[in-house]
Amino acid sequence: MTVRTSEATSNVAQILSKAESLGVRLSLLDSDRVHMAGPKEARDALRGDVIAHKPEIIAYLRETANDPAHASDDCTGALGSDDGALCLPWGPRIDTESVNQMRAELVGMIETLADLEGWPHDLLNDVVTRAMRGPLADLLPNLHHFRERLDTARTEAQAREATAARSWRANEALENRGYPDGNATANGKKRGQTGGTR
Repeated sequence: MTVRTSEATSNVAQILSKAESLGVRLSLLDSDRVHMAGPKEARDALRGDVIAHKPEIIAYLRETANDPAHASDDCTGALGSDDGALCLPWGPRIDTESVNQMRAELVGMIETLADLEGWPHDLLNDVVTRAMRGPLADLLPNLHHFRERLDTARTEAQAREATAARSWRANEALENRGYPDGNATANGKKRGQTGGTR
């Protein structure tokens, strides 16, 4: 375990407090890099402090990652690796019926997404085959991935429908205001040409 001086600890505490106030989260990446997640302006404001105290911050992040007191509730009992990451060498038991239900849900999402995005039939078959024949460990990540894609596709489809509806209402409004269409204009010209002073 790395021993930090009181000054280094104070510096890290100040930087972490500043990061929290700016809405930036610091985490360890690849054991020797500090990753900052948050608004770009806030990250830019914090970058100088992080660079100046990078070794102390990395040491702190490594220690807290391996300290059960700093682990989130869903990581209780997790094992800590040398690079500061937490891992769970087990998972909750899933019965056969639940697996079949999740696979059916996954296929349904893939087919709906294919309809919304206009996939070719061969592509749909390939994606469904890969999803069904893939390892069980891929099932939950696939559900998460296609659920997000489907939400995005539905949002885009609703936006297109709303735009089309606004365009239709705008055209209808112009007609209701008495703007003539092409035929009416042409007929009006013909009447003007044939009608003369008697």
